[in-house]
Amino acid sequence: MLMSSLNPLLSISEVSLAMNSTLDPDQLLELILDHCIKFCQVESGSLMLINEKESILEIVTYRGHKPEIKKSVRLKLGEGITGIVASTGIGKIVNDVKSDTNYVSIKPDLQSEMAVPMIVENQTIGVISLDSKRLDSFTQEHFQIVSILANQAGQIFKNLTNYRKLETKNRIQQVLIEISKIVTSSLDLDDIFQRIMEIMEKSLKLEKGSLVLYEPQSGTLRLVAAVGLSNDEVERGTYKPGEGITGRVFDTGEPVFIPSVSTHPDFLNRVGYINYFKNDPETVSLLSTPVKSEDTIIGVLSVFIYNKKEIDIQTYSDFLQVVATLISQGIKIHNLVEDAKKEISRENSFLKRELKEKYKFGALIGKSKLMEKLFEKVRLVSDSRASVLITGDSGTGKEMIASSIHYNSNRSDKPFIKINCAAIPEHLLESELFGHTKGAFTGAFAEKKGKFEIADGGTIFLDEIGEMDLNLQSKLLRVLQEKEIEAVGSLKTKKVDVRILAATNADLDTKISEKKFRSDLFYRLNVVNLVMPPLKDRKEDIPLLIMHFLDRYNKENSKSIKGLTRECHKLLLSYDWPGNVRELENMIERAVVLSRNTILDIEDFSDITDKIDTSNSTSSRPEMVSVMNESNGFVLDQSKFYSNTFLDSLEGRALDVIIGEVETRLIHYALKRFRYTKTRVAKFLGINRNTLDKRIRELNIEY
Repeated sequence: MLMSSLNPLLSISEVSLAMNSTLDPDQLLELILDHCIKFCQVESGSLMLINEKESILEIVTYRGHKPEIKKSVRLKLGEGITGIVASTGIGKIVNDVKSDTNYVSIKPDLQSEMAVPMIVENQTIGVISLDSKRLDSFTQEHFQIVSILANQAGQIFKNLTNYRKLETKNRIQQVLIEISKIVTSSLDLDDIFQRIMEIMEKSLKLEKGSLVLYEPQSGTLRLVAAVGLSNDEVERGTYKPGEGITGRVFDTGEPVFIPSVSTHPDFLNRVGYINYFKNDPETVSLLSTPVKSEDTIIGVLSVFIYNKKEIDIQTYSDFLQVVATLISQGIKIHNLVEDAKKEISRENSFLKRELKEKYKFGALIGKSKLMEKLFEKVRLVSDSRASVLITGDSGTGKEMIASSIHYNSNRSDKPFIKINCAAIPEHLLESELFGHTKGAFTGAFAEKKGKFEIADGGTIFLDEIGEMDLNLQSKLLRVLQEKEIEAVGSLKTKKVDVRILAATNADLDTKISEKKFRSDLFYRLNVVNLVMPPLKDRKEDIPLLIMHFLDRYNKENSKSIKGLTRECHKLLLSYDWPGNVRELENMIERAVVLSRNTILDIEDFSDITDKIDTSNSTSSRPEMVSVMNESNGFVLDQSKFYSNTFLDSLEGRALDVIIGEVETRLIHYALKRFRYTKTRVAKFLGINRNTLDKRIRELNIEY
């Protein structure tokens, strides 16, 4: 017999060596079947694995049969010789198939069959079935050797399967890490979705991944990302909630696995996916999972699985749900950023409107002729490209005029950059204005843009221009003439389109004569000269300014101060305001913050009264001495008051009249001297404030 010539141990050794030489479970099963057929010297055979979910045997590899056998033969556990072996775990030899009523014919010319279970840890995982066209083809020695090989192969197969699962999980973890990086690396949702789909297909053999998101406006699900689809196919990817598999997943919020989409009634094939799997569409499965944000379903993530024998469906389902969560987080981050952008944009628009409102011509405070003329010039110059030089004392509002020019010009939507030339040291001002390159000087660790480059297209306001260094003046002149700048440490020039507004409280004519300011720069800057009048020359504007600042600082400090007393109003009007509008604003703010009353009085402006007292201190004593001199007209003229006729006419009230006249003149004198500051007047007269008010009313003193 030929069998006796084969060494069983050698065969087992060869098969074991061959089985241990591969890490592919499918290749291993083919290897086992080939060696078993060769060892038993038969014509055909198949290897089946148990599908526990469906309780059937599935052919995973075969020899000597037609390809249709994989689809046509699906034995239930307990059905036929192979099914009985699978359910009992006991192998069987049938050397004449006609004698066994359990035999299920899969090929008409077969005479013998041997079925051997693959057992691992007391569990049958599959069956090796060998067939022969000859009667009595199998012996007990065949059975023993094939059983040894089957069990050995079963253990190796399980180990390889576990290894493959671990390898798959490790690969999935790597893919999830990459997807996490993708989600956090961009704010472009379309780019994120597309890259996620591509990496899933490339790394995990998941086919035609797609993402649909719900659009509340249209009430439909729209395909937003997919791999390898044309624009027309993407456009067709729209579904209603509940429509097809995608719509059902969206409605139920539950993931689904469809083993074969080609035969499933709910698979619409709207996009035309089946065309991509036309060679074997029956083996194409679909895995879909909902994309959730908090408790709301916002979309569906789907992948096709082609030839799924190597795929652990549960592992991939879990993976897909994690990816859906990452996508949801990406959408959430994107929405938060978009909301923040909208809020910033809204705030910017609001601030721009507020700035325009604040600096519109009607908002500039002043009704004096000097200010009306100034406002008219501002209107005329705003929309021009001309440079403007704003001159005037400190605190008159030069910066506000510059802001008004910009925000009422056609550059109002572009940058408005302000810089105080006197506040920055000379060696830093050049870098601040024109920028610098990396390493241009000690401490220049990186390239920096200058204010002129930042202000490109807009306006730059150079305050205290008179304090600028002569060297910088020449560079500024170049900007005005050539419209280009050169960063510190660079040999390259950059073109800029910047309108220059400048301001100074210095006398530039004097500085030019002293060689401290370039005359050519002065003429370039002084195309239009706006002169800010001091506050002392436009005192009719003071009441408007007072009410404006009162309103502002009431709001800022949650106060409700309604106004000023009459005496306080006169005091502020009589003061010369050397600090101009800025000084007035500061004093109003201080008074609002410190006052406990709803009406501001002279006591709230002690800074002014102290200055007046100081200025009058040297001259007050001589006036006090001359007060009682008749030549000042303070006391009654003797020729009038002390004549007998006059005194006779005062009978019964002489004392009251004479004292009243003296008191009236004395109060008038004090009011004028102390600029109608009643607190100081009362102190001078040696009476309290209430007594002073009472005497003014009784004596009908006008002031």
